[in-house]
Amino acid sequence: MTRQGGQLPWGSGGPVYRERRDTQRRNAFLGGAAVLAFLFAVFFVFRACTGSSCAETYCPTSANIPPPEGYERLTSVFKVREGTTVPDDKQIQVQLRLDKTTADGRNLSFYRYVAATKAWEPLTPAVLDAEGKTVSALLTAAPDQVAVLRRLSAAGHVVAYLAHNAPLHPEAVGEVTIVHTRDFRPSSDGSIAGELTAFQITGAKTDGSVAFLPSLYGDATDKTFLPIVTGILANSAARSNHVQQIVRKVVETQLAGIDIDYRDLPAEPATRTSFSLFIAELGQALKAQNKQLTVTLPAPIRTQERIDEGAYDWAEIGRSADIVQMRVLRDQSTYRQAMPAILTHLTAAVPANKIVFTVSPYSTEKSPSDVSPLALTQAMTIATKMAVQGDQLTTNTNVNIVADNIARTSGRSGIVWEPQTATVAFTYEQNGGRTIWIENFFSVGFKLEFISRFKLGGLAIEDASADPSIANLWPALSPFIATGQPILLQPNSLDLSPTWKASKGVGEVREKGGAFTWQTPAEPGTYTITLTVSDGVSRFENELPVTVQQKDRATPTPTTGAR
Repeated sequence: MTRQGGQLPWGSGGPVYRERRDTQRRNAFLGGAAVLAFLFAVFFVFRACTGSSCAETYCPTSANIPPPEGYERLTSVFKVREGTTVPDDKQIQVQLRLDKTTADGRNLSFYRYVAATKAWEPLTPAVLDAEGKTVSALLTAAPDQVAVLRRLSAAGHVVAYLAHNAPLHPEAVGEVTIVHTRDFRPSSDGSIAGELTAFQITGAKTDGSVAFLPSLYGDATDKTFLPIVTGILANSAARSNHVQQIVRKVVETQLAGIDIDYRDLPAEPATRTSFSLFIAELGQALKAQNKQLTVTLPAPIRTQERIDEGAYDWAEIGRSADIVQMRVLRDQSTYRQAMPAILTHLTAAVPANKIVFTVSPYSTEKSPSDVSPLALTQAMTIATKMAVQGDQLTTNTNVNIVADNIARTSGRSGIVWEPQTATVAFTYEQNGGRTIWIENFFSVGFKLEFISRFKLGGLAIEDASADPSIANLWPALSPFIATGQPILLQPNSLDLSPTWKASKGVGEVREKGGAFTWQTPAEPGTYTITLTVSDGVSRFENELPVTVQQKDRATPTPTTGAR
C-alpha cells in the first residue's frame, strides 16, 4: 500500500492557513503601530534599573509572582518608584531587560499585577529590541508592578510526548510548550535508569520557550515494573528514597522538572493512597528546587453508578502536581457519551487549568475482547485488502474483485463518517467482527472541543513525532493553538468512496466502490488492479497483480459490462 501525497485538494489546508497568515500580518501591524507611536507621540522615557541600587523609575524586585496558566514571565517583577505620575496628555516609554536573551518576539505583552485581586492584567504588546535583550512599550499610566509575559498559546499548555531520541514533527516545532521524552524507568533500589534524550534531538527550540520534562515511565508490559513500583510505594522509607533519587536526577541533569507516568497500578486502596503520598512528597521536594512536576494519568472509567478513578486519586494528585495530563480514552463507541461526565467529575476535583487533555494520532481498533491503537497506515492497509473471486482468470472474461473489508456485498459498512462518534470508520469481519475508527484532521477537532468547553489547561499529543505511519494532526492543532477554537468539519462524503483502476482492460465499479467487475484484456499476461481509498484527508493505494491466461477458443466472449 502506498500513501498518496497529503491532504485532498478540497480540504482544510487553504482556509486554515490563510487565516493564520492574516493573523500574523495583523500581529505585525500592531507591532508596527507601537513603533510608530514611539517615534511620533509625546512621551516621557522611563528606564528600568537592573543594578543592586536603583534610582530609575522602575526597579527590579525579588517578588516571585507566578504568571497565569498558559503564560511565562520573561522579566523580573518591576516596581515603580514611589511618587511617579504620568500627566493625562502624555505617554511613557517603558523599557525592561529580559532575564534571558531571545530572538522570538512573538506573543510578548506588558502586564500589571493587581495585588487586590492577585491577578495579572494585560496592558499593551511589547516590542523586542534587535539584540533580543530588552522589550519596550508605550503606556498611558505607571502601574505599581509590571512584567513582560509571553502567551504560550491560546489553548494553554501544548504538551508533546515522544519516544526516547525521537524528533518532533516539523509542524510541531514552535507550537509545543512542554516536551516529554520517554527516557527513564524506576529501578528496584529506587534509583533512576535510562539515558536522557538530548533536547536538541527533538528539534524543539532551545530559547527557553519550551520546558523539557522527561517522563519517568513504566507499564505492565514490562513484567518487572509493577513489582518494583508497588514495592517502593508500599514502604515509606523506600518511597522517600525514590523521591530523593528523582530530585537528584532532575538537579544533576539541569532539567526543568519531570513527568511521572506510572501506568497499570492495581486499583487497591493501599496503592491509591501510597501513590498519592509519593506524588505529594515529590511535588514538595521539586518545588523546593524550583522544579516542575507533571503527572500523566489514565482517563477514569465511567460506569453506570460512578466515575471510577482506579488507583489514581485525582484530587490529591492535583494538589501536588503542577499539571495533570489525562491519557487517551480509546473506545470511540462510548467516547462522546462518557467524556462529558468524566470531565465534569475531574474539574470538580482538580482546577480545570491544571488538567491537560490528550489527543492521539493513532486510530483505534475494537474487537470483541480488546480496544487497541492502530497506525493510520495499518488501518488503511486493512481497508484496501482485495481478493479475486474465482479460480481461473482468462482473457476476455468478466472477473469480480472485491475489497473484502469494505464491500457492502459482504455485509461491511464501507468507509463512512459516523456522526455518533465523529470519526471516519469502517467495520469488517475477523474473529467475531471488528470496528476501526480513524483519527485524523476531522475527528480531532471534535475532541479539541472538550478543552474549550471545560476550560482545561491545554492539550497533549500522545505521539508528536514525525512518524509517517500515523496521522498528521497539526493542520487541525495549529489553528486551535493559535485561537483556542477547534475546527469542526466533516469530510466530503465523495472522498470516502473507493476508486478502482486496471492497468489494461475495462471495468465497472459496484456496491458504492466496494467491488469491481473487470473485463480482462484479449491478450494473456500479468496486469495490475489498483484500489484507492481515503480517510477524507489522504489517499491510500493498494495494488494487486493479476495473471490472465489464454482463454479456450471454444468459450464465448462476454459482452462489455456483463456481470
